[in-house]
Parts: sequence; structure tokens; C-alpha cells
Amino acid sequence: MHPVARVSTCYPDKFGVPRQSGLVPGARARLVFEPPFRHPDAVRGLEGFSHLWLIWVFSENVNEGWSPTVRPPRLGGNVRMGVFATRAPFRPNPIGLSAVRLEKVELHPQDGPVLH
Repeated sequence: MHPVARVSTCYPDKFGVPRQSGLVPGARARLVFEPPFRHPDAVRGLEGFSHLWLIWVFSENVNEGWSPTVRPPRLGGNVRMGVFATRAPFRPNPIGLSAVRLEKVELHPQDGPVLH
């Protein structure tokens, strides 16, 4: 797989990211396509949708490995749980899936189509 786009959010580091996006209605992000995929025709019609599914890679832990159990912070970090029973990012495959609300599609002169 090749990266199609990169997301930048209003969060400067991973520790500030809420566990569920709906908990912070004011959170915003921009999705900017990589140069080979910046053609406006690639997003034609997308503005007609309210939500998108994004499949993404955990960029900060790709080489960290994984463990069958983790200590979720919500449980105080004292209780070990199975990794698949949690939202822990350290998994056998560092991929995630998010449903996101699409606010607008902007045709930026330098970055091409930008999703907000």
C-alpha cells in the first residue's frame, strides 16, 4: 500500500487526542493528498457526502511491535486487557479505521483538493 494522503489535526501530540472524536465537536483536521493523487477529478462528487471512512496507518508506532495485553489508561493503567478488547494502537498491523464528518472540499492552488 502507498500513502494516498496525510492528515493534520489540531492536536500537537498523540496524548491530547480524545478517545472518541465526537467528544470534542470543535476538533478539526485537514486531509491533503500526496502529489500523485492531487487531481481534482479524484474527489469529484465527494462534496455530496456528509461522512467518509478513512483507513489509516498509526504513524508513531509502526516499528514498536505489539503485545497480546495492554494497560488502558481509562482503567488507571493497572489492569491488563487483551489488545483487541481495547483501542490500543500497538497491534499486529498498525492500521486504523475512522468515520469522519466531511465539512468541505477545498481546491487549494498548491495542495490540490483538501478535505476538511
